[in-house]
Amino acid sequence: MTDVKTWVSDILVSEDNYAQEMTEVVEPYLACLRKDGYFKGVGGADIWYESYIRADAKAAIVVSHGFTETAEKFREMSYYYSKAGYSVFAVDHRGHGNSHRENDDPETVHIDNFDTYIEDLKIFVDTVVKPNAVNLPLYLYGHSMGGAVSVLFLMKYTDVFEKCVLTAPMISANTAGMPHFITGNLAKVFIALGKSKECVLGMGAYNPERKFEDSNDTSRARFEYYHTKRNANRKYQTSRPSYAWVKEAVRIVKVQLDEANCKKIKSKVLLCQPEWDASVIMPPQNVFVSRVPGAIFKKFYGAKHEIYMSPNDVMELYLNTIFSFLEG
Repeated sequence: MTDVKTWVSDILVSEDNYAQEMTEVVEPYLACLRKDGYFKGVGGADIWYESYIRADAKAAIVVSHGFTETAEKFREMSYYYSKAGYSVFAVDHRGHGNSHRENDDPETVHIDNFDTYIEDLKIFVDTVVKPNAVNLPLYLYGHSMGGAVSVLFLMKYTDVFEKCVLTAPMISANTAGMPHFITGNLAKVFIALGKSKECVLGMGAYNPERKFEDSNDTSRARFEYYHTKRNANRKYQTSRPSYAWVKEAVRIVKVQLDEANCKKIKSKVLLCQPEWDASVIMPPQNVFVSRVPGAIFKKFYGAKHEIYMSPNDVMELYLNTIFSFLEG
């Protein structure tokens, strides 16, 4: 690849013609490389994935999306990774997108134990990624909830991924401003009452009229493009957690910040943090970085939680940082 900064500037999708470029350039390019389908996750559950496989790939990147997201939301990122010479493998975590749901409410994300996410990801790597990326280095890219899944994976399976990019990882979820011990205990009460799969009281339904200003994005063009896709696909309209999901989100904070667990991580780690974040609590990310040997921290000013949905000046810095890390 040529100089990273020059290459990124040349390939970056224009915000002025974003929808047109995504529709006429990015999506057709990816379609030529795309292989998708289901693999059998934990318990035989059907878990959806998208892959973009290059015959000449220099490495393979696994994409682990955030809460209420999908693999499709990361197609712009998959495009950049592919153009840079990587094969890309993106999964819809169970309870999301086209994957198996553990409850009957299409808008509520439910899981009994986050360990299931980890084991689904391990099966994905073993049965889909490795057979299509023989002898290639494996890298991991995890956002928000997918960042937490990534961290937990790296702590358990220490020899799978050589490098990992964490973007606004859910080291510590923002539980509506309530202390975790209160949130966790309330969740356990509702679980004991048989409501583990039900949505948390007070969490609203999917809003097709959601405004850009209320989103986790700072690029209106990127927000509007994917929001249109969500409105058109009922499977993409997850918007709230179950009580069991909340209980698990609280439980894994201590696991991720445990010093002994952090020292188990052998992968090289880059943690990307936005300037503003209403979805996760940021200081624990700094603690995590300080405890993981050799971890790198980078702050992105002018970005919200979804850094990859930022204006192009931020996106250019974001991509430069990621590719410099992966190529270094």
